[in-house]
This record gives sequence, C-alpha cells and structure tokens, in this order.
Amino acid sequence: MISARESTLDDPWLKGLRDFIWAKPAFSMVPIDYEAVPRHPSMSRPPAGHGLRIVFCGIPSDYGTAFLLHLLEEDANVVAAVASTRWQRTHPKPDLIGRIAGHLGRPVEVAADVNAEPFTRCLREYAPDLVIMASFDQIVRADLLAIPRLGWLNIHPSLLPRHRGPEPIYWAIAKGDRESGITLHWAVERVDAGPILEQRTLPILPTDTAGTLCKRLVAAGLEALDATLIRLAAGDTHGHLPDLAAGSYDPPVRAAQLDLRQPFATLDRAVRAGQPDQRPVVTWKGEQLFVEGVRRVQDRGERPVGELKLPAGGAGGELLAVCADAVVALRWGREGHRHATRPLPGQQFP
Repeated sequence: MISARESTLDDPWLKGLRDFIWAKPAFSMVPIDYEAVPRHPSMSRPPAGHGLRIVFCGIPSDYGTAFLLHLLEEDANVVAAVASTRWQRTHPKPDLIGRIAGHLGRPVEVAADVNAEPFTRCLREYAPDLVIMASFDQIVRADLLAIPRLGWLNIHPSLLPRHRGPEPIYWAIAKGDRESGITLHWAVERVDAGPILEQRTLPILPTDTAGTLCKRLVAAGLEALDATLIRLAAGDTHGHLPDLAAGSYDPPVRAAQLDLRQPFATLDRAVRAGQPDQRPVVTWKGEQLFVEGVRRVQDRGERPVGELKLPAGGAGGELLAVCADAVVALRWGREGHRHATRPLPGQQFP
C-alpha cells in the first residue's frame, strides 16, 4: 500500500506533510489546511536535472498535493510548479503547491489565467517535455497545449470516458457504480476527452465515501503515473481514443436538499458521495444542517414521507427522518458544502 511504505523524502518538512496527508482516513478534493511551514531552507538533494522536463499544475488538495510530493519523492525532473489563483475566490488559503516548490528552490508560477499571453511565454521558456495536471481548475487552449514537447498529461479520477467533468468521484458513488478508477490521458481542448495512456480500476465498496474512494484512487494513480512516465521516457506516447458516446459527462455538484422522497439506498449513496466535501442539506426548525451519515432504523410503515423529529431522549447530532421506504437516522453537522457554489466562467476541475 503506497500510503504505508517508507518515504524516501529526505526533507523533514516534506516528509511531515506527506505523513499528514496519508494519515487521513479520507482525502478531500478542496484545498487543505496545513499550517506547518519550513523552519529552515531545504537540505534535500537538488533536482535530478535529467529525464523528462516536467511542469506540474495543481491545486493544493490532498489529491493534487499527493501527486506533486510523489514526483519529488521519485526524483522526477520537476522544473516548475504552477499555482492557480482561481480557487482562492472561494477557498482563500495559502497555496501549498507554491510553498512546496518554493521550499525546494523550484520556480513557482502563479496564474489566474494560464491561457493569457504572459503565462504562455513563460511556459515556453521552461521548454517542458511534459506538463502534468492533478486537480487543476483551468481549461487549457490549443496553443498552450502545443507547447510541451509531448503534451499535457491529466490525472482524472474516473474510468474515462465515464464521468467526464469536474467531480467524477461524487457521481460514481451517487449513481451506484460498482467500480471506479483513475485515468491518465492526454489533455485536448474538449474536457476529459483525450487519448488514454494508463487506467486503473477499483471496486466501489458499500461503505465508501467520496473521501475514502479518493484516497484509494490516488494510491492507484501514483502507480499508474510511474508506469506512464517510464513509457513516455522510452518514447511510447501512444494512447487510445475513448468512445465518448459510450461515456458520460456530469456537471458540477451544487449544495442540495436531501430528497426524502427517495428510498434509503439512494439517500445512502447521496450522503456517502457528499462526504467530506459536498454534504447534502436538511432543514430543521429553520436551520440548514449538513448530513454526514445515514443509517436505516426500521421500515417506514404508514409514517408520512419527509417527517423529521428528534430521536427519543433528544440525542444530539442525529435526526430521525422518514424516506420512501424506511425510517432513517441522519447524522448531521454544521460544516457543509465546501466546493465553489458559483464557479467562475468556464471553471472546471479536469
């Protein structure tokens, strides 16, 4: 298991960050809080200076950060990192991607629009062989895609062409898929539509949340990334085009009221899909509560659908609700939907 293996990072701050991420039971796709900062200049070995020249683009989620740390751990020739400012409109936090690269003395580019001429000129100067995207929130135009010698490699957490779009892990669970996966593909102008280089398949467990599934997908994705870089270094850049007609595109997820007219199985998938970043809402005495878990209590009987009440004894943190076929206990909290509720024009998470 990748999360359990001994780290080869020789920088204490980077190793601490890696351990912090992999100790989590579930991964988030939104920027993470990590307050520890380097106390001293990095004593880590300098970049290899050979091999594919890689520029990394990502947002500092568990997902994106794990892939950058892995490239550094494998001594990949990361010549620059790109930090996007678009996510900061809704998640104003320090950019961990830039902090990591800066700590190691690698150039950091900060871009609100990677398609703007200043960034295009800058990327050309780095003369990259490859740009790697992991949870990057900007769409890339054709002229920018053409700059790296090999192309832009996107790491997408679904079995493409199924669940193209910004939030595939959510939709895989919400729609009841039995399996998911992670796909490495060449980026093209159309979202998640480029030739596929590597793919790994994983079962979706009955207890999986979006966060637990994300963590397992990243572990599989690190192995797939290693295999892909070996192929590319050997000159094998061939990928197979996905049949988009056989796949699906799913839109961004909006904060939504939990629909108690649905049966328990549907509610259970919606709640697990929303944990931890996109929890559905119930309204109780005028207050919005975010549902973190749901369990079946008993059959519905003749009770009216939609009824909400406190359990006997008024236990805190749970509400009883009546859905289409059962009485359920909803575990709730006050921290809710953490993704952007109003994406910027054209905003996507590849």
